[in-house]
Amino acid sequence: MGTSTERAGAGSEALFLGVRDDLTRVEEAIARALRTDGPLTAEVAMHLLQGGGKRLRPSLVLLAGGAAGAEAPALIPVAAAAEIIHMATLVHDDIVDGSALRRGVPTVHAKWGEAFGVLIGDYLFARGFTMLAATGNNRVVRIMSDVVSRMCAGEMREVADQWQACDEAGYLDRIDAKTGYFIAECCRLGAVAAGAPPRVEEALAAYGSAVGLAFQITDDVLDLTGSAASLGKPAGADLRAGIVTLPVIHALVHAAEADEILALLAGRRVDDEDVERVREIAERSGSVAYARGRSVRLAREAQAQLEALPGSPCRDTLTALAAYLVERSA
Repeated sequence: MGTSTERAGAGSEALFLGVRDDLTRVEEAIARALRTDGPLTAEVAMHLLQGGGKRLRPSLVLLAGGAAGAEAPALIPVAAAAEIIHMATLVHDDIVDGSALRRGVPTVHAKWGEAFGVLIGDYLFARGFTMLAATGNNRVVRIMSDVVSRMCAGEMREVADQWQACDEAGYLDRIDAKTGYFIAECCRLGAVAAGAPPRVEEALAAYGSAVGLAFQITDDVLDLTGSAASLGKPAGADLRAGIVTLPVIHALVHAAEADEILALLAGRRVDDEDVERVREIAERSGSVAYARGRSVRLAREAQAQLEALPGSPCRDTLTALAAYLVERSA
């Protein structure tokens, strides 16, 4: 629930030009892996692949691996598996959220039914782990198994915390489990595939962790302040689902109208007018600006981690990517 919307944009496409050919190979590897079990499975796979998205996770595997000295052939199957597993989480998230749209197109369960959505999500998990196992490197399997376990724990915590006010530390712990850790470990996977020394591996994982938190905070701000056209779904989806994100958490402490927000949470029902009112309160109280500033600081922390790596085009792209992910407006 509440997983990043992964909106595509020209900025990210330009950033990933250096790995564009490798990303094409990743897409081809995903398509091959998902065409093996009948036409319906292939149709759903194509629906998911054509739905767009930044391909952030496979790009980070490729870029981190490249920065650590790996050759592309060793990274392609790991990057493809990471994206397939991410696709699985999105399918399941949409069922939990009851979302009819993702990136402006029907979700799998909206198009084929909830039961099939559960099954295709399970199938995608299995295919992703099969690809990782085929690399012969048991460590990459263990890393991704831990990622999925942490993500599930984070999602369950989010469900338990619905409609409840929480503090910033609890929020950061939750988004680290559901988003930051996955992105961190994609960077680690690139380093592992490169056979990088522990110092480089830990630096890349720390970069990914900070980038992942910054990315999710930015997405949470955009969810509250963006338009339906830019989001590909109604604005305020988190608030409507009872998910309290950083701009709202800050407003609950600093806004004069905090009681209005508490009343909405207690009522467990939010409409378009309520979303607009909370947005106004969060902007006027400086809470939106605070959340954006927190994201920027995390991006700078991420960039600092890259100083442990030798200079390279991939390192330069990782530096630029951290800035882009927090500066985007959609």
